[in-house]
Amino acid sequence: MLDVTKEDTPALHAAVRDEVRSIMEREGLNQRQIADESGVAYGTLTPFMGNTYRGDVSRVAEQLERWLETRRERARMAAQLPGELPFVLTPTAEDIHGILSFAQATQDFAVIVGSAGIGKTRAIDEYGKRASNVWVLTADPSMKKASNLLSILADDLDVKERRNAFISRAISNRVRGSAGLIVIDEAQHLHTEAFDQLRTTVVDLGKCGVVVAGNESILARLQGSADRRTQEFAQLHSRVGMRKAQVGAKAKDVCLIIEKWGITEDPVVRMLKTIARKPGALRIMGKVIKLATMISGGGVKDITTNHIERAWTQLSSQTIEA
Repeated sequence: MLDVTKEDTPALHAAVRDEVRSIMEREGLNQRQIADESGVAYGTLTPFMGNTYRGDVSRVAEQLERWLETRRERARMAAQLPGELPFVLTPTAEDIHGILSFAQATQDFAVIVGSAGIGKTRAIDEYGKRASNVWVLTADPSMKKASNLLSILADDLDVKERRNAFISRAISNRVRGSAGLIVIDEAQHLHTEAFDQLRTTVVDLGKCGVVVAGNESILARLQGSADRRTQEFAQLHSRVGMRKAQVGAKAKDVCLIIEKWGITEDPVVRMLKTIARKPGALRIMGKVIKLATMISGGGVKDITTNHIERAWTQLSSQTIEA
């Protein structure tokens, strides 16, 4: 917090301006972005930075100083954490890439089902970076209806049509001939009718592959009950091509990730493997490694079982053995 005394207030205000300008130059930010991030109104920030603000200058300076201190603390925290592990092509990721590639090449409808934290999203994102004409959409509860899904998909595809009666046809026309792939991640949020709309709009009419990925409830939605499957959902169920269902991370995935982190101490490796078998799998294991590294005050290779236990205690209410 600024010490706003009569003697040093102008100098402190100037120091705040200088630090803000330094951040703008270093990070390529403009004043609009600074205003959004700091919570200072743009119409206030602009004259303050130009030293022409006629309001309560000390109040604005204090608000900016709080924002600057938040950024400093964030930087200090980031300096203590290990960097993000680059993408690792685990056996699970290879399987997922195979399904994505097949669906794209054959213009088919495929399903990827798996527990949280096994690397589905990371593998999908990496495939999207490597392949051409791949559109990845992350579903949420607002997209459960087919009409909402089509509206958001149209936006991602830069389709301008917004009339409900024509939007499906416009999407089909957009993807036809693209040899592309549409991937819906977190697809458990979609209703069955939305899956059927994807099949019709994208696969049947657009001649473009579709992959839906999410948790186990996807299969129930695609399959329906035995009676319903023989009626309204029979066509959708029969059109599902390749599918992958996996509960928990594979042992080889866990070993490979631990190896890529550079962790070799047997007690530490065993404890991390135990954590990777819990809900959240590789994701929670990665969080534990990062927090344990920060607690250790050193690098990833310096963490011990004690650091891991302390990290786990802060991230979970369970014991590691539970």
